[in-house]
Amino acid sequence: MLFVGTCYKSTIIMPIDPQKVRIQELAHKYLKGQLSHSEQLEFDEWFKSEGSENIYIDENIAESEDKHRQLIWSRINEHINPVQSAKIKTLWPRIAAAASILLALSIGSYFILNKKPAQQIVRNQKQEIVPGTNEATLTLANGQKIILSRGLNGKLAQQGSTLVQVNSSKSITYTASAANSTSTAQVQFNTLATVRGEQSPYPLVLADGTKVWLNAASSITFPTSFSGKERIVKITGEAYFEVVHDALHPFKVKVGDQTIEDLGTQFNINAYPDEPAMKTTLINGKVKISDGSQTALLKPGYQAVVSPSGSSITVQAADLDQVMAWKNGNFEFEGTPLKDIMRQISRWYNVDISYQGTIAEVEFGGSISRSKNINEILSVLETTKGVHFKIEGRRIIVMP
Repeated sequence: MLFVGTCYKSTIIMPIDPQKVRIQELAHKYLKGQLSHSEQLEFDEWFKSEGSENIYIDENIAESEDKHRQLIWSRINEHINPVQSAKIKTLWPRIAAAASILLALSIGSYFILNKKPAQQIVRNQKQEIVPGTNEATLTLANGQKIILSRGLNGKLAQQGSTLVQVNSSKSITYTASAANSTSTAQVQFNTLATVRGEQSPYPLVLADGTKVWLNAASSITFPTSFSGKERIVKITGEAYFEVVHDALHPFKVKVGDQTIEDLGTQFNINAYPDEPAMKTTLINGKVKISDGSQTALLKPGYQAVVSPSGSSITVQAADLDQVMAWKNGNFEFEGTPLKDIMRQISRWYNVDISYQGTIAEVEFGGSISRSKNINEILSVLETTKGVHFKIEGRRIIVMP
């Protein structure tokens, strides 16, 4: 279940209703189980006065306490709208925190207000756009392609003296013979790639033991064995690395004109061509980012942001939950603009996105599984009442 908060940027300053702010505070404490006796009475009185007879709860939602909390939150979401203008920024952390508690209580169903379907998406009833799949394509040095999917086991190919297999730990492993480590004559290059609507079903284990995970519409080109003073791979799209550190043989990732050098590291690189910037986020260890004459060192929890022009490298704190959400099978948002979300949806569900009319600048917070069908995702986004969707084939039209 995804909590959705709206933030409309406007020159009109709306007054804050003290009662709404108070109810939001009480709701936040209620969801955390922190209401005092007097606050509980106040909160119960408010809920009683609003009434819950017009709320329909999906029959799959859990009973008892969970259901009661869902009822209360749905009534709050219906009657207590976030305030417009800059004032919303002061409420967002509370709302997002309450949402995180609600997520823990949710079992994946969603509520429907006033017995009207939450889903108002216009779509072809015969078509259902399903989530991406766990598939990828491995291209060998001779151009042969191997389609990778779940359930594989054993040898996939022999690349020179390097064995390629899916091992017992369900990884695609490259195991080079000792003789191959001292010679460049037999080094060959392979490419692991996903298209839109795919992610690699297995982590890729390179010949040095480094592990790589690929998101949708991404690729990595790498040598079947490493030799020489450097270990160099090239990527497009998004990939997460757990590098086996070797100070004598630095591990480097090439992304366009940018180089990310491992200094003992777990890091994520987001380098999609349709994103406004390239982001390298450090989870653990150290990395050095180089782009032309610009360089930067990262510490854990920070990311380097490089503009398409490469004119500068900006280092900033990162939300690691958001950065790693794709690898963990989720969408994770925290004050995330709508267009950023739609780019993620486009890649994972293999759909094209277009916009009609003037779309309000809406921000969202919460988490939802990437295993959900696209209608479930879009339905929840629509609860902001600031955006609607129309599905035509594999095109999502975003409308006000």
